[in-house]
Amino acid sequence: MRIEILQTHHQRKSFNCEQDDLNKFIKQYASQHQKSGTSKTYVAVDHASNVIGFYCLSSTSIGFDLVDTVLTKRLPRYPLPCVVVGRFAVDKVTQGQGIGKVLLAHALKQVSKVAQIIGVNFVVIHAKDQKAMKFYQRFGFISLTSNPLILIYPVDLLRKLIQEHPIHHSNN
Repeated sequence: MRIEILQTHHQRKSFNCEQDDLNKFIKQYASQHQKSGTSKTYVAVDHASNVIGFYCLSSTSIGFDLVDTVLTKRLPRYPLPCVVVGRFAVDKVTQGQGIGKVLLAHALKQVSKVAQIIGVNFVVIHAKDQKAMKFYQRFGFISLTSNPLILIYPVDLLRKLIQEHPIHHSNN
């Protein structure tokens, strides 16, 4: 398995994570979003360049007042810069094989690189459901009190998380 930025030669037609909106995104909209600069899509591909998983990265901000005070010490009282890990999916054929964990670790490594160049306070994830929320919580993501399906992770703790969950099988 390799993880690469989405390119035209990646085979997406057979991708099926059993969620129509995510299937449609990777097949029809991911390239358009990438070309427009809305988001960047990273794909896990097998030896034949079939997409077996993917995630997107984009920028956002989160209101200071939405984040628990224990996480906002010494931060300015205005919207905080964040990177969103979004549109996260693994093909049903390869689910349960640890690909989601590897993709998440890869995403966090990419965020760590971005944070060396620009200001970023948190990684934000909008979980689709309780199952997804629990997946992210296993890696230390914290649900917002106002909306538990929105999870955040402080960027200043990323190095520790990346060391605890090293990335394997990736060339990025």
